[in-house]
Amino acid sequence: MITIWLHKGKLQMNEVIIIGFGSQAKAWALNFRDSKRELKIALRENSPSIALAQKMGFETTLLSQLSAEKANTFILLTPDHTHHETLELLDQQLSAGANLVYAHGYSYSANNFKEKFPKFNHLLLAPKAIASELRFQYESAGKLGAAFSVENIEENQNQAKELIFSLAKDIGITAGPYPTTFLEETNADLFSEQTLLCSLLPYGALHAYNELRKRGVSREIAYLECWLEVKLIADAMVKMGPEEFFQLISPNALLGGEKAQKVLFDESYHHKIEKLAQDIWNKDFFTECQGLDFNTLRSSVLSRWANEELTQTHRELSSQLINK
Repeated sequence: MITIWLHKGKLQMNEVIIIGFGSQAKAWALNFRDSKRELKIALRENSPSIALAQKMGFETTLLSQLSAEKANTFILLTPDHTHHETLELLDQQLSAGANLVYAHGYSYSANNFKEKFPKFNHLLLAPKAIASELRFQYESAGKLGAAFSVENIEENQNQAKELIFSLAKDIGITAGPYPTTFLEETNADLFSEQTLLCSLLPYGALHAYNELRKRGVSREIAYLECWLEVKLIADAMVKMGPEEFFQLISPNALLGGEKAQKVLFDESYHHKIEKLAQDIWNKDFFTECQGLDFNTLRSSVLSRWANEELTQTHRELSSQLINK
């Protein structure tokens, strides 16, 4: 059962405890604090993040001592592959009815947490922004959307929604949050990462840069055209929408885009993205993730990118061209 306190007719909630202190957790914590919400940071004993969190002015507690805390809402902001172990630890300490809030549906969907940990209220609040953007939009009073789910709450679902909407407001969500399910959010998020955000954009930019360099274009010009302008075009697309965007671009860009989309996005391309979607929807991708050493994978990817000329060019030019 969701536990919510009412004070003078307004929704109140006991302090929240954020589990973890990586980039996403820092952004949530800073936004919560600026919204005057009480919170603590829960970390493992001897975690190097304890000193950092305390230096930033946050009160900390240990994951092994959560049974002594009065909080009833715990926000899970550690990497997905650590969640199962963390929930096993929470299961030993927390009472039935504790609220577990996830920022992404993957770990819940992949590990069947509803059946493994039925004593908890599993809730989803998924901001659609990376950590730095979540903080930036909050500080600049910008606009930010999110998705949510209270699908597992059979009773008091309205109270669960009030809880989620209250948390969303305090981290700076201004649009929605829009209803979804854990599995829908998971599938859509994985699909967008694989077909566009973490593949087509960075690797498409890399291959385009390298092709220009093969043809004698200078590093600076290739970087401007194939890396820096990705943000400019993406910003214009998002702000304007498809119709205004294609109304705006030059005749040459319009013709070139139409020529390229017919060449690149052929039947073979559609078969490939259908295969990626199929692997997500039938959970084959979930199986690929199980037991994978993500630290080793990340090191391999970073090593490969470190050897790309584009990376060195970015290091040399970014301070001149990009506001950070």
